[in-house]
Parts: sequence; C-alpha cells; structure tokens
Amino acid sequence: MTEQSTLKVLIVDDYDMTRALLKIILRGQQFEVIGEAMDGEVGAAMCEELRPDLVLLDVMMPKLNGLEALAKIKASSHQPMILMVTGAEDEKIVTQALNLGASGYIVKPFNTASVIETLNQARESFIVRNAAAVNRT
Repeated sequence: MTEQSTLKVLIVDDYDMTRALLKIILRGQQFEVIGEAMDGEVGAAMCEELRPDLVLLDVMMPKLNGLEALAKIKASSHQPMILMVTGAEDEKIVTQALNLGASGYIVKPFNTASVIETLNQARESFIVRNAAAVNRT
C-alpha cells in the first residue's frame, strides 16, 4: 500500500457492465483495479495470485457463487477485505455473507456516491486493521 493509502482492488462479477461501471467509479479515487474475473472460481484463484487489498464480489455468479467464493478466499492464506456486490435484498444472504467474513456490501443498482462512501469506509477499516496487525508483531 502506498503513502496515499491506495488500495489494490479485484472486481469479481459476471456482468461486464457492472465491472466497467465499478472501474469508472474507482478511477481517481485512490483505488487501483488490479484484476477482473467473471466467475467466483477464477476470482478466488486471482485473489490468491494478485493479493488485492479489497475484493468487490458479486453474489450471483456461475461456477462458484459469491458466497462460495467468499468462503474459499477466506480459507486461503491471503485475507483481503471483501465487499459483496448484490442485487439481492434478501437479509439471509447478507447475514450469511457477513458471517462468512465479508466486510460489507454494495446493493445494486448502486450510484457513484454510495459506492465511493462504502469504499472509503472500507479503506479506513483496512488501515486500522493493518495498523493493529503491525502493533501486534
């Protein structure tokens, strides 16, 4: 992570337009998109390879859905923050994602301001989490 707290982001969503829109929103906001995946299986593999700080993870995807990919990522050696991106307003899905280790969620359809606010909150949590980890060592 750089001095300006630029976070490396991996976007995992099967819908091209959602990935493109998220990249546009992140541009110029101290987030660097380091990769994109169209399904949970590839996303989980890319997460281990690219080691992002933050993963934007869709819930409904082919191969591995977002909840399955979330569990796989959290079981790996690299522990990024994960924000679920979902059109589902089903409280059960949101609760399950949070219980599996998601740091929060973005509800589709989203607007630029809400995404930036959520990501900036994630950035602050990331900084605090890493500072606490450094202080423990």
